Amino acid sequence: MAKPLVMVVDDEVDLANSIAEIIRRTNRYEAITAYSAKEALEHLAKNKILFGFGGNKIGMILLDIKMPGMDGLQLLEKIRKEYGEDIGISMVTAYEDMEKWDRATAGFVVNYITKPFDPEELIKTIDRFFEGKETEMVVETFEKHLQKKEEWGKPKD
Repeated sequence: MAKPLVMVVDDEVDLANSIAEIIRRTNRYEAITAYSAKEALEHLAKNKILFGFGGNKIGMILLDIKMPGMDGLQLLEKIRKEYGEDIGISMVTAYEDMEKWDRATAGFVVNYITKPFDPEELIKTIDRFFEGKETEMVVETFEKHLQKKEEWGKPKD
């Protein structure tokens, strides 16, 4: 049986390759990389399942926000519009503010991981998603977002 396929989308080539290698080393998943939103969309188109129930061979995407051209949040919106919510998406980014969290959680992301990241947290996110805990993860991420909103709303000392 084929291993689940995870796509890493990040314009930092070395980082994207490193994340893909971390994923492959688990020996539980296959990983492909895309260094731009355009390349990610090409991978999604190539991996569309045309027969049967439809869907995509790519089960999960780890997505950076800051990329040239179309950024990760714009790509998230496009994926949701064109592919629905079947593909799990986790943001993996150095950028964290209320607006980015708002847009990410509106796209039903399963996690929002900030760089530098813990490789174990990354793999745990992938494991939980492929164990079928996507809905639970989306709710947890939204709750994390609400906590962040509360923290950002508090005056600084």
